[in-house]
Amino acid sequence: MAARFAAEGARVVVNGRREEDARAVAATLAGSVGMGGDMGDRAAIAALAARAVDELGQVDILVNNAAISRRSAVTRVSDEEWDEVIRVNLTGPMLLTRAVVPHMKQKGAGVILNVVSGAGTHGTIGFSSYAASKGGLVGLTLTWAQELAPFGIRVNALSPSALTDMMRQLPDELLEPMVARLADPEDVADVALFLVSDASRLVTGQIVAAGAQVGQPAASTFSRKGTSTPR
Repeated sequence: MAARFAAEGARVVVNGRREEDARAVAATLAGSVGMGGDMGDRAAIAALAARAVDELGQVDILVNNAAISRRSAVTRVSDEEWDEVIRVNLTGPMLLTRAVVPHMKQKGAGVILNVVSGAGTHGTIGFSSYAASKGGLVGLTLTWAQELAPFGIRVNALSPSALTDMMRQLPDELLEPMVARLADPEDVADVALFLVSDASRLVTGQIVAAGAQVGQPAASTFSRKGTSTPR
């Protein structure tokens, strides 16, 4: 997505937990900058937002894409796992959005794109914390779209399914039936570009899927002997 946006002339702030990695990526994208900051760290999020505004002068588009996932059956979800996933995947986007929206309001325009998942709308066996975080982000998308529309700010969600390292954590019985239908990252980036561009200027409060959705289980997932569940 960062590469696709930069190719269209956007100045992109590339964020990552390690600033040197973010800078290395940004160095390959014209006019872009790399900044470090863990989306599970409140202080880092505030610093990132302030640095982005200082560097760019304004923030026109925010993509809440950072996320982590942990696989555990519901009886084995630890407090630490739950808190970590919710902190990064749900609280992080809320804090970053809260930080940049005042700047968008001043301009009277802006676009927020939340990257969600079929896990948050259909569920995914063994990923309680991840599904809860993404379902919460769907709710925030719908709420913010209504709340921010009077200020010219659009808010949509993108629900992609591409074969990434995170996707490979899915159990084989869920992943294998989907592989042939998974989108390429470049295809997902094209959908993201549409949602943040003027081409979708009349679109807000929508959840747009790209690729096979994670949470729609294949028939082989279930059997008369019960449901396949990670231990």
